[in-house]
Amino acid sequence: MTDSNNCYAYFGVYGDAIDPPALSAELGVAPTQAWLKGELDHRRRERRTGHWALYSRLARTAELEEHLLDVLVQMDANAPAFAAVSQRFGGTLQLVGHFHDLGAGLNLSRDVVSRLAFYGVQLDLDSYYLYSDSRECTD
Repeated sequence: MTDSNNCYAYFGVYGDAIDPPALSAELGVAPTQAWLKGELDHRRRERRTGHWALYSRLARTAELEEHLLDVLVQMDANAPAFAAVSQRFGGTLQLVGHFHDLGAGLNLSRDVVSRLAFYGVQLDLDSYYLYSDSRECTD
């Protein structure tokens, strides 16, 4: 049996001057993930830069486009602030898909492309095809 696809998306910024509480106040929303430059990660290594990220609220089994739309809806709640933060820190809309099944394409409507341009984000798509003959029934 093939595992379900695992997809997620998030808006994120990185930078030495990232101050998560200040960004959260400016954006009007708490981050899903954030840290300061110099904090220790889970392996006890010092973080080289600060980070603030807002993830999709959907289950990881949802389609990649749905995750993207959910992040945009959250950003739309305070669009001018997200656009300003994105411009200031070089915002990224990160899309990640671990695909166990075919069909790992991405289709963005004109509206979505316009919204991405408004926010001034770069789009980063990481797509991993995880099929393996050794795991699948090949009778």
